[in-house]
Amino acid sequence: MNLSSQVKANGHDVKIITHSFQPESYFEHTYGNIMYKEFQYNDLPIIAYKHINDPGPEILYQALEDSNISEFANMLFEKEKPDIVHVSHSMRMGEFLSTAKKLNIPYFITLTDFFFMCPKGIFMTNEGTPCTGAKQGDACKTFCPEINNEFVKYRYNQAKNYLLSAREVIAPSFFLANMFKDEYPELDIKIINYGINLNKCQQNETSYTKDHKLTFCYAGSHNYHKGVHVLIKAFLNSKVKDAKLKIYGSGNVESYNALLRKKANKNSNIEFCGVYDEKDVGTIFSEVDVLIVPSIWHENCPFVIYEALACGLPVIASDVGGITEIISHRKNGFTFPRGDSKRLARIARKLISNPEILNAIKENLKRGKVNTVQDEASEYLKLYHATKQ
Repeated sequence: MNLSSQVKANGHDVKIITHSFQPESYFEHTYGNIMYKEFQYNDLPIIAYKHINDPGPEILYQALEDSNISEFANMLFEKEKPDIVHVSHSMRMGEFLSTAKKLNIPYFITLTDFFFMCPKGIFMTNEGTPCTGAKQGDACKTFCPEINNEFVKYRYNQAKNYLLSAREVIAPSFFLANMFKDEYPELDIKIINYGINLNKCQQNETSYTKDHKLTFCYAGSHNYHKGVHVLIKAFLNSKVKDAKLKIYGSGNVESYNALLRKKANKNSNIEFCGVYDEKDVGTIFSEVDVLIVPSIWHENCPFVIYEALACGLPVIASDVGGITEIISHRKNGFTFPRGDSKRLARIARKLISNPEILNAIKENLKRGKVNTVQDEASEYLKLYHATKQ
């Protein structure tokens, strides 16, 4: 939304296409096996679509092709006649790339995770450990054998074709770009960092004394690969239990949610605060003292970290993926080894004992440069304009 708003503010026409899980009654039009609705949100035109007949989880969550969407995409592009197509995540969007290619419309891809290389999108094995790479699809056969290998190989070649046919492929971190270039050496990838909408930020002005009682915070989805269990385990440490921990967000795996709450019940200072709206991020971050990002997968570069830093909020994060490009230990935050709840507890304990450490971190944050949505859009517009040269 931020990028679309900025591109529109620069005088261009923008239309957003997105998949929706709204009930059938929400939609107003049908085309083949697709129902869709056109509406305005934040002054941006949106087309939300959904299958009339559920095609099953493989099509919805893993595949890169779907004949129903292909026909729908062709109809939309013939009607809208876009100069450029930009896909920010390929789940349920692969056919829009295929159709753009067929109609000779230049398209751009922004990588946000590993979905082009991994049917699960997150490079995690069935044992819950990080996968080191697709290996042309062979890694799935070894670590995720329940996924049909012929499907994996076919999908892999599709993804390669989509990527190599793109006008530009963009990644927000060098880590993510390098993971893709290791798999596809011929792929050229531009780096454009995420931009922050400063209008939604609220500065955390807290100054600390030695007696300050700290409140730590997690904000994000409650999924295993996000490491929320690592965070809770750290805060069950007897020397950390006196600090408050607020956990925002939700998860869709009930067994994992139940596990988190069962563990958290052992510490009355751990509070589940529920889902939050993006407009509330500034308020939340102005009222806590430290954000914790305990991910155990190959994180690209969590947007929530950029938001925290823009609000002047120190961050403790696991040393995975693109996070180390953002967080420098003891400069603008702290890092700990992936999954190491003891090391996380040690860092939290040090801050609890010496809250004044945070004053120096916050001073460093004031000197740091924040990449804005305007900066991000400017970089993308250069790429868009190049298609006309």
